[in-house]
Amino acid sequence: MTNYFSIRLDTKATGAKIKQLRTENHIKVSELAEMLSSSENAIFKWQRGDSVPTIDNLIVLSVIFNTPIDEIIQREEEALEPLLPFCGKIPEDENAPMVVIL
Repeated sequence: MTNYFSIRLDTKATGAKIKQLRTENHIKVSELAEMLSSSENAIFKWQRGDSVPTIDNLIVLSVIFNTPIDEIIQREEEALEPLLPFCGKIPEDENAPMVVIL
């Protein structure tokens, strides 16, 4: 069984994915920065893997690129399951409160 809590974010691969999606959609860095109310410098940092977008920006990126968030976020070791397969499944204890990540 996969330990979902040991998954590590690959910031460089995530940045490369953001750049790939941006170029495939013919969006300039300046245009993306304006869409996100962010700076071009922030976009460049994401693309280099120096930092990652906030969850709010990831949501907007997923809408702009028409791509699920778990396809934008890349993890260190590729596996068959998506990055967020546990949504709606935690906890396993039926008496514990349910956590749903949207």
